[in-house]
Amino acid sequence: MDVNGLITKVTWKIEVLSDVGSKSMGLNGELTKVTWRIENFSSIKDYKLCSESFTVDDSKWQLIINKGGTDTGFLSIRLRVADSAALASGWTRYAHFGFAVIDQFDRENSKTLATKKEFNANYPTLGFGSFLPLTELHNPKRGYLLNDACLVEAYVFTGRTVDMISHEFIVKTDLDKRKTKEGDCVKAAIGNQKTTTTKPVEIINPSPTLAIELEQPAEEDMNTFFTSL
Repeated sequence: MDVNGLITKVTWKIEVLSDVGSKSMGLNGELTKVTWRIENFSSIKDYKLCSESFTVDDSKWQLIINKGGTDTGFLSIRLRVADSAALASGWTRYAHFGFAVIDQFDRENSKTLATKKEFNANYPTLGFGSFLPLTELHNPKRGYLLNDACLVEAYVFTGRTVDMISHEFIVKTDLDKRKTKEGDCVKAAIGNQKTTTTKPVEIINPSPTLAIELEQPAEEDMNTFFTSL
């Protein structure tokens, strides 16, 4: 997609982590993981980025990323009920959800937050308005923006019986991919005070369309349930 004169590449992956496993354990609800990688992240001038919709337990959801700015100083990430305008009056949706901005040098240092919320017509979009300080996001010693690519993960669980999502759960998911080949290469280059250009890692194919919306006022920041180290 052409954004601000740049070809912005987005990779998108949806995994159902617990559809079979949770039922075998007698649990209700589906746990789904979404991976969203956005290249040329710093060059995108639009502050609000909206993902394509995805389905968890027959409910449609969407991720909303606000890049912030000098007025806020934070990256925000929220979860939205994608089809809220078409739902019947009095609707509600429950979700235990968590987000992660992945440290592509070391997955265990990723920034994660999780919470449990009831969505309704008055609050169709909920999440974290102060998810990550922009100073941390752009810190070259951290792997949040590797070759200007931001890797965001979202975990959505619809069951009420157990707490499924935590920092430890998120960082241990796909443990064998915790340190990417590219991350190790760039981290070594920084340590040696050299400049290295590497090819971005392809996570999945194909690449869907990135939707950009005008910035609108957000709801009050949500209280966090878990925090990273």
